[in-house]
Amino acid sequence: MQLNSHFQGLLSNIEPDDKAVAKAKKSHEDLRAILQNDPEISKADPDTYLSGSYARNTATNYIKDVDVILLVNLDSATTTPHVAVAWVQASLQEHYSEVIPQGRSVQVKTDSGFELDVVPSIPIGNRNGPILVPDRDVKNWVASHPKGQIAFGVQKNQDTNGYYKPLVKIMKFWRDRFSGEEAKVKSYILENLVGENLTAEPASYGAGVLLILQNIYQKYATYLANGFVPRITDLGYPSVNVAKRWKFNEFTAFMEEVRKGQLVAGSALRSQDEQESVRLWRQLFGMKFEVK
Repeated sequence: MQLNSHFQGLLSNIEPDDKAVAKAKKSHEDLRAILQNDPEISKADPDTYLSGSYARNTATNYIKDVDVILLVNLDSATTTPHVAVAWVQASLQEHYSEVIPQGRSVQVKTDSGFELDVVPSIPIGNRNGPILVPDRDVKNWVASHPKGQIAFGVQKNQDTNGYYKPLVKIMKFWRDRFSGEEAKVKSYILENLVGENLTAEPASYGAGVLLILQNIYQKYATYLANGFVPRITDLGYPSVNVAKRWKFNEFTAFMEEVRKGQLVAGSALRSQDEQESVRLWRQLFGMKFEVK
């Protein structure tokens, strides 16, 4: 059975609460004002905008941090990512007591305990287009397009009559319940897998879950036999492979969960007995799968 009211209850149960949203909003607005007015950073014509699941409205349960893109006029040929990160770190230390440099960003923790990751970036062309961001592996600048990622999500949600973003949240919650850590694919890989494999507007949330799982398994099962991880396109910027750090053992463990999940979802959707269908869906989503 489709049990849309149960899926709506599940979504209600996994949405970030209002207090968490308000805390995130105040934290990033305060930080962005500081960056905009900092005596050093202001010399590089800064602009800021949000990235990550919070910005794309695909966050679940709690908002542990927010990614802030800091767009500045720097020369990528003469300024290394390490120097850019250190420069941002030095300025933020004037305003926050806990500032930690990372491979591609500077992490700030507010007095209330909220974390923000500031990513120094350089526009490739106009400021609404792709940008260069630090890459922690190659220690160089690489192309990304956070605004393109946001735009893709908005369009995909419209094209699927509002199903896409809720289904991303549902599939993230399904992933979070895996018992094995290896199978817990990174959120942005999973988000792109959902976007790629939600190939039509589903008749219901349950139908959407089954469609996504079936399409993922059909498309990528052959890679298991071949022994390598597929390329997963960044749907907001197709030249980027978001799975470049996905290890084969992790991919294998995830695909086993997909295989099992599609069997359970198929049985749950076909069942004409409500109690049996609820029991099966709860194998995937636990007791938060309920009518609110």
